[in-house]
Amino acid sequence: KIQFLSILYLISILLGGSIVLISFNSIDLNPENNISNVNNFHQEVIESKLKFAGDYSNFSKYNLSLLFIESSSSVEGNLTVDFYNNDPHNFTRIPFHLYLSGMMYDSRPGSITINDIYEYGNVSNKLDYTTYSNDQLMWVNLSDILEPYQRAKFIIQFTSILPDGGYDRANSYGNDFDSSRIYKFASFYPIACVYDYEDKWNIDPYLDNGDPFYFDMAYYNLFIEAPDDMRIAATGKLKEKISKGSNIRYHFDPIFPVREVTFSASKYFELETKMVKRVNLSVFYLPKSSDIWLNDAIDYAENALSLYNATFGEFPYSTLNVVEEYTAYGGMEYPLQVYATEAIDDWSYPLSYKKHYLEKVIAHEICHQWWYNLVGNDEVDHGFLDEGLTCWSTDYYGEIYHGDWEHFQYTPYIEDVRLYYSENYRPSKINQSVYECLSTDTDYVFISYYKAPLIFEILRGYIGSSDFIKSLNSYFQEYQNKIANLNDFQKIMENVTESNLDWFFKPMFNNWYLPNYDFKEANYNSNDGSLTCKIEDKSESQNPFQYAQKIPFRAYNDQNQVIYSNDVWINGTTTINITLAQEPSKISLLFNDYILVQLESLEQSSLNYLFKEQLIVPGYNYWILISIILSSLVILYLQRKEKNKMIKN
Repeated sequence: KIQFLSILYLISILLGGSIVLISFNSIDLNPENNISNVNNFHQEVIESKLKFAGDYSNFSKYNLSLLFIESSSSVEGNLTVDFYNNDPHNFTRIPFHLYLSGMMYDSRPGSITINDIYEYGNVSNKLDYTTYSNDQLMWVNLSDILEPYQRAKFIIQFTSILPDGGYDRANSYGNDFDSSRIYKFASFYPIACVYDYEDKWNIDPYLDNGDPFYFDMAYYNLFIEAPDDMRIAATGKLKEKISKGSNIRYHFDPIFPVREVTFSASKYFELETKMVKRVNLSVFYLPKSSDIWLNDAIDYAENALSLYNATFGEFPYSTLNVVEEYTAYGGMEYPLQVYATEAIDDWSYPLSYKKHYLEKVIAHEICHQWWYNLVGNDEVDHGFLDEGLTCWSTDYYGEIYHGDWEHFQYTPYIEDVRLYYSENYRPSKINQSVYECLSTDTDYVFISYYKAPLIFEILRGYIGSSDFIKSLNSYFQEYQNKIANLNDFQKIMENVTESNLDWFFKPMFNNWYLPNYDFKEANYNSNDGSLTCKIEDKSESQNPFQYAQKIPFRAYNDQNQVIYSNDVWINGTTTINITLAQEPSKISLLFNDYILVQLESLEQSSLNYLFKEQLIVPGYNYWILISIILSSLVILYLQRKEKNKMIKN
């Protein structure tokens, strides 16, 4: 491992609208060691940024200065906090997440140690704080009451150590002997909690089920000092790169507000870049992964950026990075920088399949720039919303570039959803928090990554693709830089379609179980040709809302010819009255396309009622059923014949 030959550390402090650069000759973070001859440079940076971005005076501002110490997989950090109170409440203290200690590791746990907190501009005025290690939380007590729409300024000095092992969102892993070592810093600094009307302060700990992240937008300046043989990928545009002996000091600026920042460092990253309109698109990957990443990864990223720009709204930032990582999952999203797993390298699948999976991960994580960063939501309470929209959008990418909305679905969502109860005997209500999923024994991954995108696709089918895409664009425009929830999303859909969509949103997102249809009764009156049938939803009593679906209905004669064909609305338990020209032998509900229904087997492609035999055979063609029975009898006969032959011998 490379040791630092000299240590220089940067701290940015906001003084009268300017940024002061503080440099140190050791790890001692004493702010008295001030070198002030670079004040003018940083004054210009802040002023030009505000002019370029517009006046976003209601955002907090953070200057995060880091010294990366490779030998200990750590950073020494100063976070200058300019916290804006955008709520109509007085605050005497502010909570911060300290997520690193909650992450998985091999032998070295992650940690964020708070070294000191003091009032901005007055190092002698220390602020009291309390940390709660089990909750990965810190409360900072303010020196004065923070009134609504006012600011509190203070500095947090901290040390962060990455967990080892290639499991979680932050880690250091790999080796130097095979050029595979990566240091990934994510959720590695104190991050202010969000205050809202629903939960007050959101102080949820790090969770291993779902994403625990819920942050307000804020301006960031990110300063990193690292060894000069490290390649750094980070949130924001590289504004400054200054050589400091054997180190290099980087200044990254996202320009516009973001919800958090991240960076990754490796001596071995390969780099490809491409300008996509005004966005500098970059991919960083290890040499051993070049057969999967080379040339293709940046093309996947360009395709995703171009499609989402055109569909949802313009990506406002000037940089976007895709970075290889070690992790136990497929990838992870952060503002302006997303990650994709290295684990693909070790798969025994063909190279084409590995590329297929990488394309899916890149398309998915880049989409989170719209559904997570730009339009935020509480990922603990409503994590299904950004994940569901992102999964739907990833499949829309598959539809546009590969001609099939199910292109990336290894098993179509509709099949997984229909069979979920019969295979798991668990409820599948979507609109639940992570905690509710745990208490109700609901699979969070299933409802967020499989069922939710399917429901969005079903909604597209009902309101039409044009209005659905228009609604997504309106949703983005309305809630960019804000926090949205499912009700907000529904209102946008209703505004665009000029219709009330309660009939769809309430059951689809709030019911515990899928509809389970059955023909309760069916009668044909030969005198007037009227057919009356009652279709029961056997799940109706277990759900708070009735499902409403348009389902193909067919009637057949003795020759199995269709004598009636139409789509009928099934609103919970429903009675249907139609007139037929001849007596039916069978009536059917066809479970085509994305009809939502609970099934025992995928062979159940329809629900059938046979009149002459007065027999209900759910989902099976009558002649197929007879063939199965006859085949079974033949096999049984042959088995017995062979057994008798053996006895005689």
